[in-house]
Parts: sequence; structure tokens; C-alpha cells
Amino acid sequence: MQETAIIQCQQLIPGDLSFDYQGEALDFEIRHGEMVSIIGHKHAEKSHWLKAICGLEDPRSGNVYLQGKDTLNLSARDWASTRIKTAYLHADTALLSAANGLMNVLAPALYHQLDKKPNKQLLVEQALEILEEIDAGLNLDELPAYISKEHQFKIATARALLLQPDILVLDTPFTHFDIDTRAHFQKFLTNRVAKGLSLLLLTDDIPYALNYSDRIIFAEKDKLHYFNSKQEILNSNNPVINQYIKLNA
Repeated sequence: MQETAIIQCQQLIPGDLSFDYQGEALDFEIRHGEMVSIIGHKHAEKSHWLKAICGLEDPRSGNVYLQGKDTLNLSARDWASTRIKTAYLHADTALLSAANGLMNVLAPALYHQLDKKPNKQLLVEQALEILEEIDAGLNLDELPAYISKEHQFKIATARALLLQPDILVLDTPFTHFDIDTRAHFQKFLTNRVAKGLSLLLLTDDIPYALNYSDRIIFAEKDKLHYFNSKQEILNSNNPVINQYIKLNA
């Protein structure tokens, strides 16, 4: 029996666009342990793709399935149980302003009562293990206002992973990283994918996308191109794609 896709899109066009989008609809799926990257010239709808894919915005047309369930036809209870397995973060995802780093990581897990599940490692221990893996130098005692944007994003990532999602969906996650910290964080993500986490990434870091993605979607203003490997996109005869890769890879 074929494994159910974690996310599947059928003829998807995002609904929350500030202009009349006339481009192609998105058709794709992602399964356990896969990394899929969306790249291409900057334009606003790419972020809306991710939100529609995660069920955070209703599509203008088409369907999105999370764990095989249509996001437009879920009861409140089914939505809550399905949504927790899909973690979405953008570069400036907000933290709780009045809580320190550790409490920011713990709060959603406590809300979902993960601490009450039987045979579970203590949540604090789990949180600290994830944070150590991401960055052993994080200051967990300070409030968000007193730490860098980079550290805020790392804490938000740990917060999402503590909920044990099947997929991490990241919108331009490396915006606030320098070269060295970016490389370390990317290694962390790659290791997580190797352990079975799926990763859907909207990124301007083209070398990372090319070298580690199982599949790549190149988004032009009104057209989508799908590639199954780095070599496939490098062999493309599309001049727009060739020029973009040449300037950014």
C-alpha cells in the first residue's frame, strides 16, 4: 500500500493575493523524510503558497490535503489533530513577548497537554535536547526583546519541533543568519530530514536548495517548473532558470 502523502496539493491557487493571479496552479506532494524547496525570483505569492499549503489560508481554487484529509472539510477537532503535525515558520515568526526562551518553547506543548501523555520523556528534557542540537549557546533566560532575530528563530524552531510534527514548512528561514550560523543551522535541518522529518522550504539560498532537496519547484511570476534533482534543474534549457541559477548558485 502506498504511503499517504503528508501534504498533497491539487490545482492549488492561493486565495489571499493582492493582485489578480493568472499563473499556473500548484500540483505536488511531499512524503516522510523528503525535502522540497521552492525557489525563484522574489514575488509575494510564494509566501501565500506556503500558507495555503499548510491550510493557514483558504485557497482561491484547488484542494490541499494534510495527512490525506481535505483542509476545507475538516471538523474543528480533526483540524486541531491534523494541524499540529504541520509546523509553519517564517523568518520573523513571533515569540511570546513576556516569556523567556525556554517557556516559549514549552508553551504550545503544554497547551496541547503533551506532558500528560504516558511514557513520554519530560518536556523540559526534550526541549533542552532540541535546543542543544540547534545551538548550545542560546540564552534561554532572556525575553525575546533582548535576543537577536537569529536566536528568536532558533527558539521558534525548537518550539515547533517539540510538538513532534511530521513536516516543517519554512518561509525564508535564513534571513537573519550569518554565513557560519547558517551553515550550522542547515546541517541541523539536514540531520532532521535524515531522521525522517519532512522539510518544505521557500528559500533564496540556492546552493543549499540544489544540494539537499529531493525535489525543487522553480516559481516564475506565472509559471511553475518541477525538477526531481539538482542535475535536472542544471540541465534545464529555460533561459530564465539558467540565468537565475547562474547568478545565485
